Amino acid sequence: MRILAVAGPHPLLAEFHAEVLTPSFPPSELGSLDELDGAHVRLALDDDGRVLGGAVGDWDPELRVMLLGYLALRPGVRGGGIGGALLDDTLAAWRAEHDPCLILAEVEDPEAHAGAVEEHGDPAARLRFYRRRGARALDIPYFQPALSPESGRVPGLFLMVLHAAPEFLASADAVDPAPVRSFMEGYFLVTEGAIPTDPQANALWDALSGAPVPLL
Repeated sequence: MRILAVAGPHPLLAEFHAEVLTPSFPPSELGSLDELDGAHVRLALDDDGRVLGGAVGDWDPELRVMLLGYLALRPGVRGGGIGGALLDDTLAAWRAEHDPCLILAEVEDPEAHAGAVEEHGDPAARLRFYRRRGARALDIPYFQPALSPESGRVPGLFLMVLHAAPEFLASADAVDPAPVRSFMEGYFLVTEGAIPTDPQANALWDALSGAPVPLL
């Protein structure tokens, strides 16, 4: 296996989107192929150049926040250590290249997604995967913004911290809410076109106002 950084447009991105991402995520959580063109993508390839999996990051250079939007493996190759090697390589590369203050990831809460379709993976196993690598969830009522008007928001997710620069840790168990809130405001502007003020969003803003956010 080798890991390759890919900038779009690139023919491997079409293979990754069609054969890895599409079987791994429900439509409400999946962006289009075109959206990969501007993302930070690292692909794991076998000796024949076939895409085994990949990681996709959305980088905000002003805030120095990276969102791991997707980490997925081709069906049939899960559980062989490829995902862990890919994530470790990706986090090391992003830390070296960008010096981020935060690297975040959206992960399904197993209790909220107990009936997840088997082909999309086991939410409990996915959460254990991230926790084994030191990821911790922010104690906020998180949901994924609507990626398109048709898809709607996705509730029942954790926003997990994969990396935090020391200056953004209020303590060993809490994070400064300011960069998280600023990042989320930008996320909503891109996806939903405005910073929302509905009750669901206001609960999120309340959790990201004032006091440091506990890490679960």
